[in-house]
Amino acid sequence: MPMTRIVVSALALALGLGACAAKTVPSLSDEQRRALGRVGVVVVEAPTKSSVAGPTPLGGIGGGVLGAAEGVGVGVLSGAGCLFTAGYAWPLCISAIMTPYWVGRGLVEGALNAVPEGERRAAQAAIVAAIGGVETRRIARGIEEEAQRRAWAVTVMSPGPPQASHRDAAAAGIDTVAEITLLRLALTGRPSSSPEDTLKLSVPDVNPTLGLLAEARLRLVRTTDDVVVFERTYRRLSPRDMKFVEWARDDAAELRTARDQALDDLARDVTVELAGVEQQSAPPSPE
Repeated sequence: MPMTRIVVSALALALGLGACAAKTVPSLSDEQRRALGRVGVVVVEAPTKSSVAGPTPLGGIGGGVLGAAEGVGVGVLSGAGCLFTAGYAWPLCISAIMTPYWVGRGLVEGALNAVPEGERRAAQAAIVAAIGGVETRRIARGIEEEAQRRAWAVTVMSPGPPQASHRDAAAAGIDTVAEITLLRLALTGRPSSSPEDTLKLSVPDVNPTLGLLAEARLRLVRTTDDVVVFERTYRRLSPRDMKFVEWARDDAAELRTARDQALDDLARDVTVELAGVEQQSAPPSPE
C-alpha cells in the first residue's frame, strides 16, 4: 500500500472525517397545517450573506507557501500520532521522519496547481457578479407555480422589507403569513471525489473543489397577534461540484444555473412544508 494512502487513511480515521446527506422532509404535522388557516407567502427583501471560498492568492508563490505549510502539518500530525500510540502506529512514525519530503512535495504541488493571479481575479469577478445577481422573487414565483399545480389555495404577497407587524394582512383574510428570507448563498469547499486527490498529498485550498450552498428561513407569523408559531431553515447543496475557475466559465453560466435551481428547490421545500407531501395516486386495480 502506498505510504501516502496509509497516512491519509490514518489521519482521516483519527479526525473522524465523513459526509452525509439528508433529504428535506416537512416538520409540520397535518393538524398544525390546518391550524394555519389561509396562508400568505411573502419573500423578505433583506441582504443575503454571500461568500466564495476562492483559490489561494498570489498564484504559484502563494500556492507554494501553502503547500509547504500543508507538508509541515502532515509531519506534525504524523509525529503526534506516533507519540500518542507509543510507536505502534508505525506508518505515522515513518511519515513523521519523512516531513522534509512532505514539505518539498507540498511546495511543488502547491506552486504547480495554483491558479494564476490574473485568472483568479477574473474568475472571482464573474462569480461574485453571479451570486450578487440573485433574484429572490424567484422563490415566490416557484411557490406560486407549485401551488397552482397542486391546486393549493395560497396568497402570494408582494416582496418587501422585513415587517414589524402583519396584522394588516388579517383584513385581507390571511390567517398566517409565511415569511421567506434567503439567508445565504455561497460557494463552499467540498472534499474532492477524485481518487487522484485522495491518494496523494494534495493542497486543496490552492484550487479548491467548490459546491453552491443556499440557505433560506421560513417563519410562520399569526396575523392576529404577530406570534411566530413556526421557524425553520432549509439548506440546499448543488448536486455538482467543480473547481473555482470552472464555475466562472462563460460568465459563470453553470453557477447561474445552479443558483436558480437552488432557489427552485427551496421553493419546493417551503411548499412541501406548508401544503404537505403530495399523495401518490394508487394505480387502477386490474379488472
